[in-house]
Amino acid sequence: MTNGTRADLRELFYKGQLTIGISELSRMTGVSPRQLRYWQKKGYIIPKNEDEPGQARVYTMKMVIKAAAMSNLLQTGYTLKAAAAQVDERMRPAQTIYHLLADRYQGYEVADNGQILVDLGPFDPQPDQELFVKLVGDKVKFELKDNSRPDS
Repeated sequence: MTNGTRADLRELFYKGQLTIGISELSRMTGVSPRQLRYWQKKGYIIPKNEDEPGQARVYTMKMVIKAAAMSNLLQTGYTLKAAAAQVDERMRPAQTIYHLLADRYQGYEVADNGQILVDLGPFDPQPDQELFVKLVGDKVKFELKDNSRPDS
């Protein structure tokens, strides 16, 4: 089997490496840079480099999603404060899922038959077993492998 490293995708997302500047954020959301700076001043969006005064603002994908969602809600009649609160509430499940996957993702394997097995690390109730997830057709299936033997 071929093994994908833990750093293949995880590092990009988990450490916020995918970023854009304020001009790109403005183009993507239809919100002016001036308005985005106001949202930042109010604490609704936070640039990744907020602790680097004098540097151009850069935003993570999380802030891009938040700004776009806020912009959409504003267009439907929400106030800025209500839009920010609504987006924060809607993002909570996504953040939980994101952290669950980011924390558990160990890499992947490609089986001889081409099946991709995503390694979710040790199975808590049985730490000598490794938990994998795969798609079979359109169904998610879990598989435990003994991690005390190579290529089990």
